[in-house]
Amino acid sequence: MFFSRVILDQNKLTPAMLQKWQHTSPYASHQWLWQLFPDQQERRFLFRHELTSSGACFYLLSDVAPRVDHNMFSVETKPFQPQLVEGMTLSFSLRVNPVVTRQGKRSDVMMDAKFQARKKGLEPAEYAALQLSAAKKWLRGQADKSGFLVNDTDVEVVSHQQQSCLRKTGERPVCFTSVDFSGRLRVTNAELFLATLRKGLGKSKGLGCGLLLIRRG
Repeated sequence: MFFSRVILDQNKLTPAMLQKWQHTSPYASHQWLWQLFPDQQERRFLFRHELTSSGACFYLLSDVAPRVDHNMFSVETKPFQPQLVEGMTLSFSLRVNPVVTRQGKRSDVMMDAKFQARKKGLEPAEYAALQLSAAKKWLRGQADKSGFLVNDTDVEVVSHQQQSCLRKTGERPVCFTSVDFSGRLRVTNAELFLATLRKGLGKSKGLGCGLLLIRRG
């Protein structure tokens, strides 16, 4: 695998591209980043969009190295070969779209927690704590089948927000909730955890979710 830091030079966008970026940025990001892999017929990369002083920055994990000569992007890349062993502890950062399925219908975990709280007649002041608890429960469930372990005391929900994304101007937007986690995890199955890093976690991977960023310490 390869880990890359990609900076979008917005000064090189045409007026039409700039309008697309302003109104459909998650889809534009996906399409434009895919241009860094001209030989791929299907997406085999994960990405995360961050706003920095340099502009639009993307962290990218891919099976093959991206091209570095794209006119819109400045690309820094390096091989990503983490040496994983069972029992090791890692710091992590994760942006995901966590979902739950009830009666065959898929819903955002955060919105579902709010809905369940309302059904129980709880006060609005109690919603936030229940939503955070539901998000952490979702992460624990993912960890159990993904080669790692997390404890609630070692995990923080940094932020969560409702995302509204357009594919094209005039179309009905796609709405979902993204949740940013940070904390520490323990590897329980090195091979399975490596596969998890490669495929990502949760839904909406084509919209900048799912990339699990890790480091020692």
